[in-house]
Amino acid sequence: METDIMEVRGAGDGAAAVEYVRPPSKRYSWAEVRQAVHDLRKELSCLSTMVPIAISFRKLGNGKTRIYFLRNPQNGWEITLLYTDVLPSQQPNNSRLDWKPLIESNVALGVTSGKWSREEQLLWERQRVAAWGIASYELHQATGRIMFPCASSLFVADEGLSQSPPLVPRSLNTGGGAPLTPAMCPRAPDLVAHAARGDIWLAGGQLRRPTRLTYACKGHEPDRLADDPRQAGVPCYVTQEEFSRYTGFWWQPQAEDDVFRIVLQKAAPTTVLDYYQEGAAEHSGESTNGCMEVTDIRWYELRQPLKETFPWFEYLARVGWTPCGQYVWVQLLDRKQQRLELVLIPLSQFCTPSRYDTDDAPTVRHETVISDQFCTPSRYDSDDAPTVRHEPVISDQAIQDIQILVSETAPDAWINVHDILYFLPSNGLEMNFIWASEESGHLHLYLVTCALIQKSTAQNRSVIEMITEDESNAVGPNMISKEPITAGEWEVMARKIWVDVGRQLVYFVGLRETPLERHLYAAPLAPPRPHAVTLLTSVGHSCAVDIDEDCTMAVITSSNISSVPVTRVYRITTSPPRLLVQGTITDRPPSGCIYIDCTMAVITSSNISSVPVTRVYRITTSPPRLLVQGTITDRPPSESLEIRSFNGSWDSRSGDGDDTDSETGSLIRERSLSISEIPAPTIYETRLSCGATAYCTLWRCGRPGRSPTVLHVYGGPEVQTVTNSYKGIRQLRMHMLAARGFNVVAVDSRGSKHRGRAWEAAIKGKLGQIELDDQVEVLQWLAKETGCIDMERVAIHGWSYGGYLSLLALATRPAVFRVCVAGAPVTCWRLYDTAYTERYMGSPARSPHAYTRASVLAHAPFFPDQKRREMDKFNYIR
Repeated sequence: METDIMEVRGAGDGAAAVEYVRPPSKRYSWAEVRQAVHDLRKELSCLSTMVPIAISFRKLGNGKTRIYFLRNPQNGWEITLLYTDVLPSQQPNNSRLDWKPLIESNVALGVTSGKWSREEQLLWERQRVAAWGIASYELHQATGRIMFPCASSLFVADEGLSQSPPLVPRSLNTGGGAPLTPAMCPRAPDLVAHAARGDIWLAGGQLRRPTRLTYACKGHEPDRLADDPRQAGVPCYVTQEEFSRYTGFWWQPQAEDDVFRIVLQKAAPTTVLDYYQEGAAEHSGESTNGCMEVTDIRWYELRQPLKETFPWFEYLARVGWTPCGQYVWVQLLDRKQQRLELVLIPLSQFCTPSRYDTDDAPTVRHETVISDQFCTPSRYDSDDAPTVRHEPVISDQAIQDIQILVSETAPDAWINVHDILYFLPSNGLEMNFIWASEESGHLHLYLVTCALIQKSTAQNRSVIEMITEDESNAVGPNMISKEPITAGEWEVMARKIWVDVGRQLVYFVGLRETPLERHLYAAPLAPPRPHAVTLLTSVGHSCAVDIDEDCTMAVITSSNISSVPVTRVYRITTSPPRLLVQGTITDRPPSGCIYIDCTMAVITSSNISSVPVTRVYRITTSPPRLLVQGTITDRPPSESLEIRSFNGSWDSRSGDGDDTDSETGSLIRERSLSISEIPAPTIYETRLSCGATAYCTLWRCGRPGRSPTVLHVYGGPEVQTVTNSYKGIRQLRMHMLAARGFNVVAVDSRGSKHRGRAWEAAIKGKLGQIELDDQVEVLQWLAKETGCIDMERVAIHGWSYGGYLSLLALATRPAVFRVCVAGAPVTCWRLYDTAYTERYMGSPARSPHAYTRASVLAHAPFFPDQKRREMDKFNYIR
C-alpha cells in the first residue's frame, strides 16, 4: 500500500506534514471517462441554452410590453423564439413570468434536416455561435414583423390584430443560396436585403421575384475561388474574425423622398445603391395583384475614393448611417492599428460613375482598389440586369465636404475598435454624439460636439493653411467640446449604450466596482458629471443587460461564480435612477418523471399554492414504491442559489441517505456529475512583482494534501477568463479535471482584456514572454497560499493562443511544467493573419527579431526529451 506525505496548510501559513494512506484509486476506462464527459456536457449545454439571449422589446396597445428572446423551450433541445408580456407596475413583483413560444412548434423550419450551408456554418464560427436552431432574428418595432434565417432559408411572421402567437412563419423566395445577414428595410419591412452567392439580393412577400441588386460574383462554383474571388455585401475573413463586423450592407434609416438606399462595401469606395419599386404605396407606380417589382437601380460612388482621401487607412472597421439618413459614417483604421478616424460622409459626396463599357450590358469601372476586403460588381448579365440610370449627384446638401469628427492615435499600444457611437439631436451645422475612447488609459464615454464646415467657405484661414492643406475633400476634426461622461481607473464595456434623450441619461455596462463584475450604471448628460455615475445592480454578481428603446424596461441576467444565471425583468425609474423588478424569467425543472434503468426517477411536483419541487427517488418493487433520495429545490426568486445536493447514491431507507458501499450509487457517481455536485471555484487576488494586481481562479479537486494541477491557460489579448460569473459549458474541462482528481488554475496575466491600455500593451512586441512570466508567478504564489498544488506535477493546457503558450511553457520552463497539452496552437506568427498579428507585434519587416523570439519553431529544440516527459498535441475533443 502506497504511503504519501500530506501537508495541512492554511492560507499563508506554514505546512504541517503528516502521513496518510492513499486509498486505492480505480483506473477508469476510456469509455467510462468519455461517458462522464458526455453526461456533464449535456447537462451544462442544456443550462447554457436556457439563458435568454437576443432580447427585443415592443410596446403593445394595451399598456403591456412584449419581450422577445431566444432560448430552448421547456423539454426542448433546439433554440427558438419565445416571448413574455409584462405590464409595468409601480410595485416590485418577483413572480415568475409566463413565457410562450412565438413560433408554432409544429411548423417545419428545416432545423432537423441538417441543411445548413457551409457559408452559414462559417459565419456562426466567426460569431462564436454554438447553439442549434434559430440563431438570430430581427424585429420591426412598428409593425411587429419578425424575420429570421434558419437552415438556409428565410422566414417572416407577422403579429397583428388578426394574428396572435404562436405564429405560422412563411418562407421567402430568396433566389437561391443561403441568405446571410438579412436585414429588413426600416421604412418598408416587407423588403429584406441579404447576401447570397456573392451578391446582395432583395426579397419580399409582395415582390414578383427576388431581385439581384449587385453583380460582383460571376457565378462560378464555390471551389473556384481563384476564378471568382469577388463578393458584395460580405466582409472578408479578417474583418469578421478580428474586428467583429459581419455585414457589408446597411439600409438608410429614413429619407425625405421615396427612394430606398443601401450603402454597401465593394472593391472601390463605399457605394450607395438607390432603387425604386413599382407598386409601393408611397410611389406613383401602379400595383398589379398586390405585387411589387424593382424597376430602377442607380449606382452612386464617392467622388474621390476613400483610399485617395485617406491614403493611410487599411481597415474599414465600422460603417453606418446617421439617424437622419443624410450622412454615412465610417471608422477607418490604419494597418498598424494605431490611428483611427471617425469620418462623416454627406450623401452629396456620392455621384454616378464616369466610365462605362460599350457593350450591351453596363459595367461600372473602378479605378482604385482599396484592399482585398472590398469587391466590385462585374458586368451585368444582359437578361437579368434592370435599367441603370446615371445622375450627376444624389442630393444637394448644405454640407458638401467629408467631415473628420474624431482622430485618435496610440503610438505605444494599439486602438481597440468598439461599437459605442450614439448620435444625438443636432442642428444642421453641428454634430452631437456620444463616443468612447481609451485616451485616458481606460475606455470611457465622452459627449462630443463637432462643427460641420465647408472647406470652400471656411473663413479666416491663413495663407499658410491654404497652401499646406491637403488636396482631399475632407475637413476637420473641428471639435467644439469633448466632455467626459465617465472617468476613473476602470472600463466601460465596449458593446452598447442606451440613451434616454428626454431625461438626459445614458445607461451603460461597466466595471467600476471590480474588473471581475459587469454592472449597469446610469450617468447624467446635461451636463456630464463623471463622479455622479449611479450603480443600478447589486455587487456580488455579474450582469448581462438589455434595455428597451425608451429606457423604461430592462432585462438583466445575473450570476456569479457559484450560482447559475437568473434572468429578471425590471422597470427603470428616474429621480434617482433605479431598478424595480417586474418578474423573473426563470428556468423550470423538467416536468414529469425521468427513469434511469427503471431503478431511479426524478419527479417534479407542485400545487396551486407552492412552487415546483424536484426530488430524486429510488424505485423499488414488490410492491412498487418510491423512496426519496434527495431534493433538487428550484432557486428562490433572489440573487442567491439554494440547492440541496443530490450526492449520486441512494439508500434503501427514505431520506437523504448516503450509502457509500452501494455499487449502483458508485456507478452513478462514476458515470455522471450533477451540476449541483460540481464544487464552485474560488477567485484569488495577488500582487505581481511588477506591482500590478492579478486575478486567478482555482478549481480544487477535493483531495487532501497536494494534488496534481493543470494550468488552464489562454493568456492572450482580447480575452478575460477570470470573472465573477457562471460560465457553464465553457468550463466543462475544468470541472471534469477537478472531478477526476486534478486541481485546475486559470490566470489573467498582463495582456488580457478589461484592465486598461497599459495592462494590455505590456505584451506589445513580446508575445509569449510577459504572459508566461505572470502565469508562473501566480501559480507559484497560489501553491504557497493554498497548500493544495503539487508543483512537481503541473501540466499546462490551452487552445489557440493558450495552445501557443502551452508549447512555449514546456520549451522555456521545463522545470515547472511536466506535461503540455496544446490544442490548435499558433507556431509561427509570420503565418497568422496580419490584422491580429501586426496589432501586437508590428510588421515582420520592422520587427524580425521579435517575431523570431515569439515563434514556437525557434524554441522547438528545447522541448524536453527525458523519459516520463510528455507532450500531447491534439486538434479535436469530442
